[in-house]
Amino acid sequence: MSKNILLAVDAAPRDPARHDVAAAAMARDLSRDTGDHVIVLHVHEFAVGRFGRLQVDCGDGEGEGVVETIVSDLRAAGVSAEGEIRETHVGHIATAILSEAEEHDARIVVLGSSSRTDLPRLLLGSVASRLLHMAARPVLIVPRSDAPARAAQPLAATTAAGER
Repeated sequence: MSKNILLAVDAAPRDPARHDVAAAAMARDLSRDTGDHVIVLHVHEFAVGRFGRLQVDCGDGEGEGVVETIVSDLRAAGVSAEGEIRETHVGHIATAILSEAEEHDARIVVLGSSSRTDLPRLLLGSVASRLLHMAARPVLIVPRSDAPARAAQPLAATTAAGER
């Protein structure tokens, strides 16, 4: 049985409620219990056109920075982790993630959901949705963390709501 977890992350701005923060925490918790090695993956998207090859997913170095930060955080928590950066054509991120999962024989692919809506058909982003439809191995979609919102509630209000 494989001892690898593939954590796919994007390079959007980081904040405590971001989906990649919640997904990294989930991968950390899963690997702590099993001793799995975590591979943190960011896939750059490139478009090729009349003016050459253009990176469209994020600015130079942003994906690498996110991967380095998450790998560092995982290692500080005692988790075996490494980072990887891959490239693909626009619209093929899910395929690239699944290819990496296959290459590393990952037992599970973890990624965060960036959705802020409660509309059922819009719960997942296009990459998450494609992964779920294409994957031949388990995929775990971690919802956005709402910990800051919960932390702002007084304990008494939380207890009173739980007793009803």
